[in-house]
Amino acid sequence: MIRIGFYGSLEDIPGWQASLAGRLAAFEIVELMSDQGAACDVALVWAPPANAFTRCPNLRGIIMQGQGVDHMMRDGTVPRDIPLVRLVDPDMANALSHWAILNALDFWRDGALYRDQQARRVWQHLPQRAATGAKVGILGIGAIGSVIARRFAALGFEVRGYARTEREIDGVTCFAGPGQLAAFAKGLDIVVSVLPLTPDTTGLMNADFFANLADGAFIINGGRGPQVNDTDLLAALESGKLGGAALDVFTVEPLPQDHAFWIHPKVRVWPHVAAQTNATSAADQVAAAITAMMDGAEPANRVDWSRGY
Repeated sequence: MIRIGFYGSLEDIPGWQASLAGRLAAFEIVELMSDQGAACDVALVWAPPANAFTRCPNLRGIIMQGQGVDHMMRDGTVPRDIPLVRLVDPDMANALSHWAILNALDFWRDGALYRDQQARRVWQHLPQRAATGAKVGILGIGAIGSVIARRFAALGFEVRGYARTEREIDGVTCFAGPGQLAAFAKGLDIVVSVLPLTPDTTGLMNADFFANLADGAFIINGGRGPQVNDTDLLAALESGKLGGAALDVFTVEPLPQDHAFWIHPKVRVWPHVAAQTNATSAADQVAAAITAMMDGAEPANRVDWSRGY
């Protein structure tokens, strides 16, 4: 019997139970922080508390319920000698691409302005931006970002991609490394970030970055909150350098009630919902990781602690 220690929304456990059934040998899912959880073989978690794993002597590996692992990196008690696996679910790429395109097109077609006109019962045409040729930059062109980049290109946008190392994507001009960040950003109308949080990406979207964008550019952050310098973003919005921002992630979550983003007319606040974990579509990957861990084999998508993701 494989014992899976679960930490996350407890209402999700039945979904995981049903999705993993038939993909694994006999198993049970228990709450990680319970007495039974202390005897778990593997952990399936999202944002567990510090020291959560110090009470699990039989633990063979940890599987995240998403791609982000930055909170695990900050916890020095997470064991480094067993696999830590991040979830790379194709359905999350679909969901994040939908969310990014939704916000980008709403900005490009002046959705907020027309909603304001509707509220005031104003019938007025606004100058329409060109339907093709807008410059869109995707920060992070891995498993998720590459899907987003291709879909923006299919819509007729001029697409650039940025990654830590060199990549090639048909229809996308790719840039790599800090030395090419300014060239990547130059003149962009829309920026979408799906980067992991590392020391190199923390504060990456700051005043210097915004200065390279086209006037009135739009920021879409579905990566991690600390990648944006909030003070610089607000200043760029106030000056008109930026035309708006759609933010799904924040340095502090939930977003504090007194934060300026809540009431800023150019900011759209989303409560970290751009791509939620789908147990059905992720079950094959999770089952494969558990099987590898129980067999002492190397699971796919293992986190590299030195790289930070």
